[in-house]
Amino acid sequence: MGAIIMKKLTKRSCYQIVSILTFCGAILAVLNNELISGYILIILGYCLLRKSDLEN
Repeated sequence: MGAIIMKKLTKRSCYQIVSILTFCGAILAVLNNELISGYILIILGYCLLRKSDLEN
């Protein structure tokens, strides 16, 4: 079962998963009034999401 999941994980999907987790962290940071770190995480998540679009 694990081998099937690993075969379906591509570089593009890994970037998307990491960007989603980064956006979740950014939301939590903004809700906890850590605005600077929240905005940095938003920018990082956006860059990762754009990078996933460039992957084949």
